[in-house]
Amino acid sequence: MGDAGLLSKLGYPFVLRYFEMAIKDERAFGFYALENETNEIMGFSLASPEPSALTSNLTRDRTWFIQQILKVLFTRPLAFLQMIVSSITIQGQMEENSIECVYFTVDPKFRGRHLGRSLQKALMDEGRKRGYKKIFASIETWNKASLLATQANGFTIAKTFREGIYHRHRLESKL
Repeated sequence: MGDAGLLSKLGYPFVLRYFEMAIKDERAFGFYALENETNEIMGFSLASPEPSALTSNLTRDRTWFIQQILKVLFTRPLAFLQMIVSSITIQGQMEENSIECVYFTVDPKFRGRHLGRSLQKALMDEGRKRGYKKIFASIETWNKASLLATQANGFTIAKTFREGIYHRHRLESKL
């Protein structure tokens, strides 16, 4: 589905490992939409009450992690630097009884059908069922479609901030 942010810039091994870890994490949850005829993934959403812990799971297998980081350091040094900045920035952004929408994307060929709104609403409904009181999301300021979908679900911009190369809105909504 193209670029899903920093994780994609780090490379496919990081994307695969991240989602494998998310599946194993009982606290993380998400939804995806399939196209009926082709079974193609149209979009997905993923939430976690502790996104920094989800990310830190990437380091569990130290040998794998060091090998992957060295590859990134020498082939995509700016992605490596952004990873450090993002790791520092995410610390302390969560509140008790809240979840973070860590991934939320719709394949470009399926956009314009309110699919993103539905996927995000499913996250919100599930978060409410699990007893969370608030949901957060960070969206790059240029991503108008994602921003509109998120605001249509009741999110408001709490702040706008810089995270290395990213200029983002921090949004929140009560559940």
